[in-house]
Amino acid sequence: MSGEKYAWSIGQPPPALDPHSAAKHELVRTYLSRYIDILTSDPRQDLLNITLVDGFAGGGEYLYQGRTVHGSPMILLQEIDVARANIALRKKKKFRLNAEFFFVEQRRSNFEFLQETLRRSQYAALVGESVHPRRGALANEIDGIIQHIRARGTAHRSIFLFDQYGYNQVTLSCIRQILGQLNNPEIILNFNVDWLINYLSEKEAFLKAILPVELGLNDVREMLAMRDQRHARWFIQHFLYKHIIRRIGAPYYTCFYVVSPESNRSYWLLHLSGHPRARDEMARRHWAMSTHSVHQGQAGLNMLGFVPERDLAQLPIDYGFDVNAAERTKGALMTELPGLIFDRRAADAPPSLGQLFSAVCNQTAATVDLVSESLIGLRAENEIEIVGPDGKPKPRSKSLSWKDVIRPAAQRSMFSTVWPVDAAREGASPAV
Repeated sequence: MSGEKYAWSIGQPPPALDPHSAAKHELVRTYLSRYIDILTSDPRQDLLNITLVDGFAGGGEYLYQGRTVHGSPMILLQEIDVARANIALRKKKKFRLNAEFFFVEQRRSNFEFLQETLRRSQYAALVGESVHPRRGALANEIDGIIQHIRARGTAHRSIFLFDQYGYNQVTLSCIRQILGQLNNPEIILNFNVDWLINYLSEKEAFLKAILPVELGLNDVREMLAMRDQRHARWFIQHFLYKHIIRRIGAPYYTCFYVVSPESNRSYWLLHLSGHPRARDEMARRHWAMSTHSVHQGQAGLNMLGFVPERDLAQLPIDYGFDVNAAERTKGALMTELPGLIFDRRAADAPPSLGQLFSAVCNQTAATVDLVSESLIGLRAENEIEIVGPDGKPKPRSKSLSWKDVIRPAAQRSMFSTVWPVDAAREGASPAV
């Protein structure tokens, strides 16, 4: 991350890293590890080309709890080394993890510090070969980076880390360009939604600042009108969330908050991808760092949506990723999922777990494991049946695979509490 708070200068100590930013670094580290594990799991595979792009690289080092720690560029380099060692241990045949790195930093003093950090590291010999430091604005570098990735092959496996300090250093058009021109990109974007809301106004300087987010005067006036409503901040956040997701058009995404206790502010850490499994893995990272991750919304489906019939006084504004949240999520899903499963439109082709999860994952904080546990609970209540891809029932299985098929139980109880039996037989569909 680079910005007003984080500045590096050769001869001076690196800036201090906040605890919530350290948690974010750990999230990136563990996500990259899982990403590579999944993409190298096929025993027949012997090559993976991957490009890692840090759009706001900073100086590569911080001070944290009295010691020097790695910044995101060094974390990416280090995790690739760890992945190569792990692959060598578990694969019998020789495997090549062919990784390239782009570290973009605009501020001169930060960039010079990064160069010095790389020069003193074990990766010094890679600079100019597979490690490409770039001094300049992200907007000026992105075309060349995309073309480089496209030239490496057709898979375009890549992760873009955009750890901007505010909310307007990455344009939505840049994100659309990445998603539109590459086959398998993933984007991790920091977005300081609290800052945008706190400075919300019709002043010319603010209207200019929000142009990269593609918000106009009418949008600002609509958000300002929400300030007089109860739970105003939640409504404005929901408006911004819908706007960004609609403008970006990513197939799968997470939009959860990373909370900064020291500044009493929160920001979104958006993850954008083209595959539900990638979305699931990122959701798992948030559950793993529950002390720093929250989302503001409901426990089940439509987690960030507004249900007009719901009493706003009952809206769960702060939803953590803890044991209690997991139980609430499973309970809500056991109520909401049957309507999707019993829908007549799916009667001729009951959904697999993967299809069901793909349909709902953007609407919920649940991982595929939580969805599976909810389905197992419904099976225990004789609401559904679970069969393997071979068509054989799995009545005692305690875990599900993506290809397992979910269908209404042949003999459901007349006293079902999750979805009326007569409605299911008539093919009625709930409002989800």
